[in-house]
Amino acid sequence: MNEPGDSNPPFMPDLCRLPVVLAVLAVTQLLVIVYVLSLNSMARFDWELLSLLSLYAQWLSMLSVALLCNARGMINRLPTARAAAASFALVLVVVALTNAVAQWIYAGRSWGGWSLQWLLRDLFIVAVLAGIAFRYMYVQQQWLREQGATDSARLDALHARIRPHFLFNSMNTIASLIRFAPAEAESAVEDLAALMRASLSERESVVDWPHEQAICEAYLRIEQLRLGERLRVNWCLQAMPDNVLLPPLVVQPLLENAIYHGIEKIPAGGSIDIDVRPHGELLRIKIQNSIEPPAAQSPAGQLPTSHSLASKPAAGGRHNGIALRNIRARLASIYKSKDGHNPASLSLDAAQNSFVVCMDIPLQ
Repeated sequence: MNEPGDSNPPFMPDLCRLPVVLAVLAVTQLLVIVYVLSLNSMARFDWELLSLLSLYAQWLSMLSVALLCNARGMINRLPTARAAAASFALVLVVVALTNAVAQWIYAGRSWGGWSLQWLLRDLFIVAVLAGIAFRYMYVQQQWLREQGATDSARLDALHARIRPHFLFNSMNTIASLIRFAPAEAESAVEDLAALMRASLSERESVVDWPHEQAICEAYLRIEQLRLGERLRVNWCLQAMPDNVLLPPLVVQPLLENAIYHGIEKIPAGGSIDIDVRPHGELLRIKIQNSIEPPAAQSPAGQLPTSHSLASKPAAGGRHNGIALRNIRARLASIYKSKDGHNPASLSLDAAQNSFVVCMDIPLQ
């Protein structure tokens, strides 16, 4: 799961991953080939030199990658400037030691032919290449930091748009009860206060299921006062594992959508069935509500589409389509993975006399 708002991404990426190792091998070999070609024409290509330089360069690159990979934890605990300096120094030490061993072997296991020029040349070449690589890592770190801040601000904006959504509708309900049912209005105010306290104090990306269920029950009590016997709510909760977490305020807007686009439009009222259960590695939340008969909704007698039910304005609920889009956007931001796959989903479906919303959320 992605954690928006993580403002400190690591400087050193995971160099132990196979794609990274293969990329380093390929780039190193290409550089060796280019270097050999710059010394000889294609007609006099020196294959022996290519073999020796390939062995030398690949040993340098793989040893550097291995040491950086093992020191990754320590490097990433340092400030960015120190992390880059430590990584740069580690690579140059590897080059110096490897060059010394290579010269010793090349001279027949003797230091008599040791060349300072050879060492300085290798240090300069590797310093340039390492500088480019570490500059790329720095730019990538800054991009990830900015992306995390952007995602956090985007989630805050989406969260803020959902809060007034149920606040305004709940206030209308309370206003309609004050004159003829002050006791019920007082109870509704207490439920609304609990809702607002929970929502305004919640800044985390996920909460546990009991927290979300309490928000839903408080909201349904407010609507029950307004609709009375027209609203019938059935809960079906299966045994929950301990790792059930979900974004705050993702279920309550779906219940509001069910009431304002379904139950409220039926003179005799209807029911909302809430089924919550583990489904493999997902938490499946299924909300099914009654809707008007098809003949009453369309002159042509056609079934409503999920899009029309989700976005069609209704009295007191003009922003329900926005709420659904916001929930999808929040799920996409919170649960997106590095490969772009998002296991969380929100699907809508219209049946003969009911409308179904199914939301899948990964178990943590």
